Amino acid sequence: MEEEQDQALDPAARETALATLLRQHPRALVSAIDGDGLFVDLPPGVVEDDRRVVAARTALELVESADRRAIFGAWEQVKAQGASAATVRLTNGVGARYHFVDVRHVHGVLIGLIVADGEPDAVAAFARREPVLPKSGRTEKDQMAVIVAADDRISEVLGYEPGALVGRRSLDLIHPDDQDRAIDAWVDLLTHPGGTSRLRARHCRADGTWLWMELTNTNLLAAEGRVVTDMIDISDEMAAVEQVRQREHLLRRLTEALPSGVLHVDSDGGVAHANHRVEELLGVPPDQADIDALLATLLPEDRDAAHAALTRVLDGGRDVDIEVCVQHPDEDRLRHCTIALRGLTDADGRPSGAVLNITDITDEHRMRAELERRATVDELTGCLNRAAIIDTLDRALAAHGRDSTGTAVAYFDLDGFKAVNDTHGHRAGDVVLADVGDRLRRAARHGDVVGRIGGDEFIAVLTDVASAEDARVAAGRLADTITAGVALPDGPTLILRWSVGVAWTDRPEADADHLIAAADHRMYLSKKSA
Repeated sequence: MEEEQDQALDPAARETALATLLRQHPRALVSAIDGDGLFVDLPPGVVEDDRRVVAARTALELVESADRRAIFGAWEQVKAQGASAATVRLTNGVGARYHFVDVRHVHGVLIGLIVADGEPDAVAAFARREPVLPKSGRTEKDQMAVIVAADDRISEVLGYEPGALVGRRSLDLIHPDDQDRAIDAWVDLLTHPGGTSRLRARHCRADGTWLWMELTNTNLLAAEGRVVTDMIDISDEMAAVEQVRQREHLLRRLTEALPSGVLHVDSDGGVAHANHRVEELLGVPPDQADIDALLATLLPEDRDAAHAALTRVLDGGRDVDIEVCVQHPDEDRLRHCTIALRGLTDADGRPSGAVLNITDITDEHRMRAELERRATVDELTGCLNRAAIIDTLDRALAAHGRDSTGTAVAYFDLDGFKAVNDTHGHRAGDVVLADVGDRLRRAARHGDVVGRIGGDEFIAVLTDVASAEDARVAAGRLADTITAGVALPDGPTLILRWSVGVAWTDRPEADADHLIAAADHRMYLSKKSA
């Protein structure tokens, strides 16, 4: 009984082959198989009563997917030659020999035996422990859908005693919520002699529970005066469908509980789902059909960036994170958001859509801007602090030879400032410094930057200055801004004077520290000569 045989076995040879297999392999699992390949109950007398029986519906359920082709081949061979065998690997990873013998001439079934080579107990997990209920059956009905015949299999499926279904209206067995569909299918069937209709509906079992069945009705009223209904138990399938439905419901409810906006976009850019938070964040109703409508409130450049990011995700399944600004229709200020785009794939790994998670970071953005401001701005004067102004000078010098003609540093030192503090107090000194810093910033040219480097010392970085003379003119204009006095609160108006030093360069290799030192030296010479 190898995979290949030269000729078909006669009935006596098949019976001998089966007896030999059962004697040689007393711990093999057996199964009775009908002509369609489905496992059925073992007929009496085929094997010993204590023989282990397979718990499955077909041989295909027992082997790894890679070996199903071998099972198909053996099945075709046993029907043609009376016996066959295939070497397979069972779903628990154990190698086995699957034998088939056709003894339908005496027992009405084919017999299958599973022999685990060298591991007789390795197949025990597949043995039947409880009786396996049939999954299908047949009824016959008259024109009024009254059951006139029912086979034992459908009675067993629904848990009724044999014959108990005869005389009952089939509609009485169907769940009330499914009865309208059942009536529509029946009426449609009656208008098509010889035709068929299909219906999925819950049927009442004898114990009062409900079982999902798929019915295929064949209208034979004209020829035989009956409707034949083949019924299949699809409860496992419907349970899986319900599990998927509940999982989808759970995911949707989870998205509604999230503080961020969640969008599910299909591969064509259509919106499959959007939670209510999307409308709160973007100001657009979440029932929009496509992503273009939902992103309409993004600033134009950010809208383009979002579309480009979505295209990258849908085309290549890559994850992308972007930051965007939203002009919410009900708000004057811009809202800052992050969008995390995550790709989805189908069973074959191909991109099938994307999930967009939108988070409002307006407060974080404002806090970040404030921290950046505090890290770069002198709190008292509003000018850049020492580190920030030197960084600005470094960047200006690095631009030499590209888009800058020259850079200058004007170094300002307030003459007699110590006397202000000594005479009027440090609070008055702060007023003077704040006023001076404000004047310098307002008088600076576009592109020029003013910073306080300590005490009463300020520097201005002057960019795009063509010559040292132009630098001195620009610095003088800044110095003139404090010729007017500074009025102290509840005190006199102080007339202030500057000492100013200016250094200019157009060399690409110029160094910020050296340029500041040169301006500081010239300021010192100016102060000394005053």
